[in-house]
Amino acid sequence: MLPLEVLKEKIANSELGPKWLCLPFFERDIWSLEELSYTEEERKLAIQKNLYFKGFSLPWLKLLTKLTVLATFRQKRALDNIRHRITYLKQLDEFLMAKGYSHPEDLTNNILREYVAQRMTKARQQCIAYAVRLWSDEGWLKLTYTAFKIQKENPKLETIPEEVLYQIYKNFDLFPPQLERLFRLQLVLGCRIVEMIRMPRQCLKQEGDNWYLLRWIEKRKHWRFYQIHPLVAELVREQQKFLDVEFGANSQFDKLFCKVVISHHNNHGRFQSELVYESEIISKISIALWLKDFREEADLKDKHGNRFHLTTHHFRRTKASIMAYCDAEDEYIAAVLGHGSLDMLPHYRKRSLERLEKEANSKGYVDKYGQVSSFKPRKLRYEKLAEILKVSTPLGECHRPTMLGDCQSRYACLSCDHHRVTLEDKTKLEADYESLQQDLKQAKTVGQERRITEINRLIDLLKVRLKGLGKLQNLKVEAI
Repeated sequence: MLPLEVLKEKIANSELGPKWLCLPFFERDIWSLEELSYTEEERKLAIQKNLYFKGFSLPWLKLLTKLTVLATFRQKRALDNIRHRITYLKQLDEFLMAKGYSHPEDLTNNILREYVAQRMTKARQQCIAYAVRLWSDEGWLKLTYTAFKIQKENPKLETIPEEVLYQIYKNFDLFPPQLERLFRLQLVLGCRIVEMIRMPRQCLKQEGDNWYLLRWIEKRKHWRFYQIHPLVAELVREQQKFLDVEFGANSQFDKLFCKVVISHHNNHGRFQSELVYESEIISKISIALWLKDFREEADLKDKHGNRFHLTTHHFRRTKASIMAYCDAEDEYIAAVLGHGSLDMLPHYRKRSLERLEKEANSKGYVDKYGQVSSFKPRKLRYEKLAEILKVSTPLGECHRPTMLGDCQSRYACLSCDHHRVTLEDKTKLEADYESLQQDLKQAKTVGQERRITEINRLIDLLKVRLKGLGKLQNLKVEAI
């Protein structure tokens, strides 16, 4: 038997143990985040302000759990990761007691594998593997553990469907202006919500014509400037101006997004109530509640009529899918999203290819040069979003990559490189061709030379498109 006193002695003689055993809060069952040296900002972001070690029946396992927490904290792992390790080791305590094991030497490889297999998850296995390795390396408790081979499942990529994203954009103005800007920025930047919350008020810098945004990268625990589009910079500046008006330009509040509180004097719904802005950091819970009520208020539904349960992480995943759809390099996507590795990116890429194949089989396009393309040119926005922003054209579709500002070719779509037609437009094009032939005869009768030249130009453009549609029609027939 290895008494608790013997274990403490081993810990006291180890490299890390002595300074940890001497911590003033070590013997307590409740540790505050402040005692663990979490910053004020990190404490405000945390839902729970303490770590709890109550509920352990085995004193030696509680002792090792506390040391495991301190080692995890030393690695600068996320607070959620620390809480999960406490939970899994507490569940190990319950498992051992239920099986009648109460001594450290009872922890054989088979017992540990039985515990992990009881509720097989990757996180539980990682916790046990880390703890066993730590305890053995430090000489506290020599154990062995042979991990299970867990077959990796493709992660569920919960991106926002095109039709739902269209609904979101149509109803964005339901949000208070600050929250609308927050979600628009998150979709554009692909940030985690905690990174959005931590974004500093003075996060912009300009060098010449280029704008840069200071971002916190949660996985890597560092700040970094990213170049952004001037329109994104303008959205950030709008939020900065809002804070200047609300709290004053010299306010000590140093975050880009502040707390939004519903007035207690108003019992109407969240989106009809009077709002109060406070110079405090906005919480993840508050943001989640706003999104929950938004999806009900906007009646967000997918193409099957099912309610779409929008979360902040949907914006981030959608950004990744759009970048993959636009053929961005994996390393670039990882840098933009702040990924710790490239592991997730093949899944976004696969989803993008599946979508392109579906489009290629459903519709073909002909450009102004009569060239047939099997799918639409890849745009920076989902198709239905373009319906809100695109330049209207009486014939065909405008595939202009950036749908912002006015179009120089508004009345000359047939001459535009971004204009596309499909077989559905063939009848209209043929009617237009016949109409232009009649106009040409009239222009020749009255001797309108400039008009004759312009009509001939349009006829040539239509001929090229009709010839291309002929090619496309033949390809479709051959495919059958």
